[in-house]
Amino acid sequence: MEELRSTEILDKEIEADARKKAEKLLANADAECQQLLDGVSGRVQQAADEKKRYYEEKLASFSANLDASLPLEKERFLASFYAESVAGSLNDYLTALGEEKRLALVLTRLPAAKEALAGKNITAKVYGFACADVKKQLEKAFGKTVLSCTETSFELSGEECALLNNVHEGIILESEDRSVRCRLTTDQLVSELKDTYSAELATTLFGGRLPA
Repeated sequence: MEELRSTEILDKEIEADARKKAEKLLANADAECQQLLDGVSGRVQQAADEKKRYYEEKLASFSANLDASLPLEKERFLASFYAESVAGSLNDYLTALGEEKRLALVLTRLPAAKEALAGKNITAKVYGFACADVKKQLEKAFGKTVLSCTETSFELSGEECALLNNVHEGIILESEDRSVRCRLTTDQLVSELKDTYSAELATTLFGGRLPA
């Protein structure tokens, strides 16, 4: 019996010692976990601070670039506004002018074409205008050197559309040997007027009050 009690006492002492060690291990584990949690929280805050600084720097850089680009964007906008306003007014003017007067306007370029085609037989392609009216005017200017005068379309003429111009009429003159080609068109006329008199047209259009 004495030996049995000694064994029980020894078992209790071993159990108590094991409990103390387990409690100590648990306490140490809790401390380590808290340290880990504190470390994670610190790293998260550090990362958040770094991201905040990064985006603040990006925003500052974007604002600086925007401020620097505003004068240039304003200049581009005004240039586009002037060009479109002038082109729109020219289109309205040509539309209201009527076909007969538009033909007379296009034919003001005939002397330069006549000089370029001097001594050559020519062919003519017409779009927008009445072909018979154009042929009559060409025969007055070139005589019997006009070999043919036929109708075509703006799309087939190879002519480029001037900005905002909706009045597409013209005469394409070409020498028989195809060495010289002259374009007498409303689109050419509009482009030349804009290139040569853009500032004057804009000033007239805005009554001398161009926005700055």
